[in-house]
Amino acid sequence: MEAQRMLLLISILPIALHGHVEFNNLRCVERDKLFLTFEYCYLKSVNRTYKYASLKSKMLQLPIVNTVTLFQVRQRENKRILYNFDLKVDGCKFMKDRSNVLANYVYQTWGPYSNINHTCPYNHDIMVDKLPVQHVNRLVQTVIPDGRYYMNSTWLVDNIPRAEIVVYFTKS
Repeated sequence: MEAQRMLLLISILPIALHGHVEFNNLRCVERDKLFLTFEYCYLKSVNRTYKYASLKSKMLQLPIVNTVTLFQVRQRENKRILYNFDLKVDGCKFMKDRSNVLANYVYQTWGPYSNINHTCPYNHDIMVDKLPVQHVNRLVQTVIPDGRYYMNSTWLVDNIPRAEIVVYFTKS
């Protein structure tokens, strides 16, 4: 009987977590304006079914040879630790071997639409071009429960916080 209950739970779990992700807001914060500036950072709704995010940062001090990214995902109405997620990634090391499973999953949500696709050094501006919500939806719809969330990513170069990108989204 217990085995049947487990089988039933496992079989309906993907259905229970299936849903729709929608971007609500995108905010780019320059923490060090002598290091970088954002040329643009916005969400665009083309029609009712197609919305995308784009951003471009103008790098003022090149090359970038040492970078760390801190990712935090929080459910906005809830302080329970179950829905909080923290990840620290050495960007240069990660792009070299891609061995961190969680970092690789986060990277897959935006990586195909970015020019951050090679190892250090970075000698160019950084951009994410027209990241569609449909792409993000395909990757995260069965991973997180329904709710309102924000993802804060802090980008450090030489252990100094240079920028923050905050994405507010809803999963329903």
